[in-house]
Amino acid sequence: MRATFLAGAPGHQQLIARAVRILASSGLMDMNGHISVRDAGDPEVIWINSRRASRSTLRYGDVVPLDLRSGKRIGNGDEPPSEFHIHRKIMQRRPEVGAVLHAHPDHIVALSIVGHTLQPVTGIGSFLPESVPMFDDANLINSEERGEHVASLLGENSVLVLRGHGVVLVGATVEEVIVQYACAEANARIQYKAAALGAPRVLRGDELASVRRESWTAAIIAKHWHYHEETARRNDAFADME
Repeated sequence: MRATFLAGAPGHQQLIARAVRILASSGLMDMNGHISVRDAGDPEVIWINSRRASRSTLRYGDVVPLDLRSGKRIGNGDEPPSEFHIHRKIMQRRPEVGAVLHAHPDHIVALSIVGHTLQPVTGIGSFLPESVPMFDDANLINSEERGEHVASLLGENSVLVLRGHGVVLVGATVEEVIVQYACAEANARIQYKAAALGAPRVLRGDELASVRRESWTAAIIAKHWHYHEETARRNDAFADME
């Protein structure tokens, strides 16, 4: 089984490297964010960008394999990021999850610092629940215990805010979590501005369900992904990746 997934490694490495560069080039990921994807050949293995590699110049070889059972890096080389526990514990609890993203977006973090819950206020934010759960601890998720707590609080949701720290998103594919992340931060930016003017009107109940049906089709998600990918390409974000 290990020989199988190693043979398919370049596909996983390329996908994550491109996704990280897309976010870094758009200012949505700083030097510490990370994305993981479950290996298509072995569901007990994930691929994740390494600890020391620059996100803005991430190369295929900077994406490393991690054994979910042991929590150990497979093979030799650079280690995974210290917060790999987020990815490991969520993947263990949620077998349907194919990708996990953790990053530190300005507006989502700013809302959390003042105790404002991230809520859907726009069409692009309509994938969010009415009230996104929050992990009320600003420490790094650099232990198995904290990773388990994060995974437990996330539950069956697709997004969790880490107070004063960042956000975690999960989905079936890397493309899905990238789109969700970009839209969550855009929604937070509008929520942040609206809160300065008054009390934002949050999408709830039937209205939220209706907006979500119209705004979160497969075609629209693909359109979002295409926009971010092509914008990164225009900015020459994919140079020297091998």
